[in-house]
Amino acid sequence: MGTSHQHEGDVIRDAVEWFRAHVELRESTSAEALYERMESQAAWGLPVIYLPFDGGNRGHFRDRAQIIDYAVVCGPGRVLDFGPGDGWPSLPMAPMVEEVIGVDGSPRRVEVCAANAKRMGLGNAQFVHVPPGEPLPFEDESFDGVAAASSVEQTPDVRATLAEMFRVLKPGGRLRMHYESLSYYAGGRERQLDVGVVGDTGDLMIHDRHLEEEYVDHYVLTFDLSEDEVVAIFARHDQDPPNATVAVLADLKPHIAGAATWRGQHPSCRSWMRLLREAGFSAAVPTYDGGWFAKRLFDRLPEAERPRDLAAADEVLRPLVEVVAGMEAPPTAPPREWEPCITATK
Repeated sequence: MGTSHQHEGDVIRDAVEWFRAHVELRESTSAEALYERMESQAAWGLPVIYLPFDGGNRGHFRDRAQIIDYAVVCGPGRVLDFGPGDGWPSLPMAPMVEEVIGVDGSPRRVEVCAANAKRMGLGNAQFVHVPPGEPLPFEDESFDGVAAASSVEQTPDVRATLAEMFRVLKPGGRLRMHYESLSYYAGGRERQLDVGVVGDTGDLMIHDRHLEEEYVDHYVLTFDLSEDEVVAIFARHDQDPPNATVAVLADLKPHIAGAATWRGQHPSCRSWMRLLREAGFSAAVPTYDGGWFAKRLFDRLPEAERPRDLAAADEVLRPLVEVVAGMEAPPTAPPREWEPCITATK
């Protein structure tokens, strides 16, 4: 359907207002309402974990560089992976460190990660369920590094989470943090509606992003319908996602099997640096990251010179990523790019 971004945003705003007026929304968390229902958070697309590494694949090359990025910043010792999903970055990083322990707010994610570790034959990776917002079950100063891949912003209280990370890090230990910056969505993508499948049934999800206030309200409706059946109701009204008029929602209402909402805090780079210093970190520096660099390197390498296997890719990437991950970056990003990742030192 040919609608403008602004029109789509207005439609989604109307849908949010309709939800609040006509549907009993249960307060939840992303761990419970979303990730607990996923068989694979990454749709079985992760190289090394699910797919053989292919050095001729730009995404695999980038992914490998990001794994090396976490490993070189966190160091070769004992590493905590906060929010590993399907085991990323912990499982590919495990051969590069002494030990990695992943913590996740979803018991299902912990089960998936543990099963992947067993299948991969990794003896130095383990996973622990920690309910969202609960303290980490580890001694003070018990980790050399912490990896957080777009996970801190999904916790109920980012300040408390950063304080826990600071507590379990050894003096001089480093947190390497990637995050979802809302500036990426400026210019018409502040509101987003998706229809898909999470688990076994059709779902409708809305992300209502508040860029200035740095938070996102998420809404998810689950139906006793398949994805195709949900889309058919849209088509009945000559609509398709992301348009969800009140008429579409009214037809979907009798089929609602569950309705949940949660809020995620999404600080900008500058806000993260402030929060990290408030948590006690002696330094918080925005830097370039290995994945960002590797995409550009891949595009400049002639096809014949691209490393094909994992060992060759590591030989090319590691010394370069060691430099790139230590290079300070501006705390903002061009439109349609993520803000830089952050290294925080205790």
